[in-house]
Amino acid sequence: MATISNLQENIIYLQSQIEELSSLLSSEPQNFAVKIQIENYQSEITNLQSYLYTENLKRNKEIIALRLIGNIAKNGTFPLGSVGGITNSFSNALYKTSQFLQFGKKGGKKIEALMKNSLDIRLEGLGVGSTIFYVSAKTSPDIFGNSIVQNSLENTFELFSSNDESELMENIEKVGTKNSKYFSAFLEELIHDNLEVEITWESPNYETKKWFGTSEKISMFYNTFKSIEILEPETLSFESEIITLSLKNKIEVFDRSNNHTYTVKYPNSIMTLIKELHVGEVCNIVITKTTIINTLSQKEKFEYNLVEIN
Repeated sequence: MATISNLQENIIYLQSQIEELSSLLSSEPQNFAVKIQIENYQSEITNLQSYLYTENLKRNKEIIALRLIGNIAKNGTFPLGSVGGITNSFSNALYKTSQFLQFGKKGGKKIEALMKNSLDIRLEGLGVGSTIFYVSAKTSPDIFGNSIVQNSLENTFELFSSNDESELMENIEKVGTKNSKYFSAFLEELIHDNLEVEITWESPNYETKKWFGTSEKISMFYNTFKSIEILEPETLSFESEIITLSLKNKIEVFDRSNNHTYTVKYPNSIMTLIKELHVGEVCNIVITKTTIINTLSQKEKFEYNLVEIN
């Protein structure tokens, strides 16, 4: 599946070339050679996205291994009463991360049902003679060939790569700050059963993602999640200039009224709209500013999410 990684890299490169040419076209609007080159790149991206879609369909599903380590997980057996709590809390965290990346802060029964049907997370099987649970989720590529569950798993492993409370506070936005309660529930199940865990997933480029949750790490994550206080979001509306665009669900905008630059997250559901924007373009934008406080250290961070841009 190395093809998937190559396709994604080529798409990102062509997008960056289009951005450079679009900036040139803004100063030379009659330059037809540049216009043609942009159209050629856009056509090439469409073809690559079609190939990416096909390759991710072949991949079919993502497999995550949860290896549980502890006194109750031995001799290839595991208490039945603990299985549901651990696997359900893990799948809830993955569902909610996917929902956040796809729809931002939008929710409701229709969106939740759509995500559950799309991901179809299942207990795939048990390792023979071991205490490894295999969890599967549908790859389910979108019209651009991207898989929301792949993105969710990438972000989850980035979250788990945090080495201390400070890094964790910085990385928590990758899964959605409010979703920390779902990860907290998963960790609480492990603490309750006095378990450690090794989580493994083979990404599309054959890179094995792995997190070993020792008792110390699990406690650090759990205590940090429990200490987080999220204030009611503020709504900000202003005329802005697009500074940078990214396919990684972020844009940078410059507020002309107060000379401040914001890094703003956006959900996958408005990717088509984002693709129509250009660096240097002036837009009216509405964002939310959420303040996140660690009540133990009193450290603050701010999260900005896109509501509307036109």
